Amino acid sequence: MKVKTIIAYSLVIVFTIQLQACSNNGFHLRKTHQLPANHQKIQIQNAPEDNDFTKALKLAIEESGGSIVDKADTLINIENFREGKRVVAYDKERKARIYLLFLKFEYDILKSNAKLSLQHKMRRINLDRTFVYDANYALGKAEEEKQIRSDLYAEASRLILLRLQYSKK
Repeated sequence: MKVKTIIAYSLVIVFTIQLQACSNNGFHLRKTHQLPANHQKIQIQNAPEDNDFTKALKLAIEESGGSIVDKADTLINIENFREGKRVVAYDKERKARIYLLFLKFEYDILKSNAKLSLQHKMRRINLDRTFVYDANYALGKAEEEKQIRSDLYAEASRLILLRLQYSKK
């Protein structure tokens, strides 16, 4: 009986070490791709000022080899930016239990010298995530909400850059 217990604990330890190795190496399913040469300098228009989304978009552009400048041939125009949260479920005492965090906006990629759209129409990004709120862990849930928002910003930025990579030259 003791031998089986020792083997079971050993397997748990080995699997735990392997999982930690994945997290220490920054295990990511998505990698950053380089922007095409003609989209290295980018101007962002109509993005919310001093917003975490704008910061995430700028960071994503820089990580992809681009730079943010005031005058560029490539413009990312953002319109109708909205973010927030709403209640989607209540508990038996009619207290909010599940929230939906959302991020919605439209964007277009333009060439500044021709003032022509590379997309020929506005693209819409509509992302949302749910999370369960527990008043007993309010601080932890506030941090979870912050992390979910950060993930939404990163995903929206990734989608814009993906479109930029495959836009017409």
